[in-house]
Amino acid sequence: MTEYTERGQIHNRYTIFATHMENLSELATIYPNLKILHFHVDIKNSRMDFKFQLKDGPRHVPHYGLMLAGVAGLPSSVIETAERITSRIMQKEIKRMEINCKQYHDIQMAYRVAQRLMCLKYSNQDEDSIRQALQNLKANYLSGGL
Repeated sequence: MTEYTERGQIHNRYTIFATHMENLSELATIYPNLKILHFHVDIKNSRMDFKFQLKDGPRHVPHYGLMLAGVAGLPSSVIETAERITSRIMQKEIKRMEINCKQYHDIQMAYRVAQRLMCLKYSNQDEDSIRQALQNLKANYLSGGL
């Protein structure tokens, strides 16, 4: 999607949808302007209840794709083999993702602050509105809400 600002600047917006590709959430460590969202799913006793509610952050459901495979009726022997392989791979991947997210959190926060400051710089708001927006930005930054 291409969006034009009041000053005629072009901002491209890209969207990626995936069902169980948790590794895509690693993109947030590379691109600080990326936002990760997920659709909420309640899981109880290997049953999946899709809530169709958009939530912030990645949704870490162990073996989500394998659960879907079970619901779809794949043979249990295939699912068991896939579970063993997936378990070994995921142990390594989850540790690596956690380290990456912690490492890049400060960079992401600085990018979001800079992005909002640039928006305020080029806005047509009056001085009081900008002052209030700066106070809100400070409060959001201090609370970790950016």
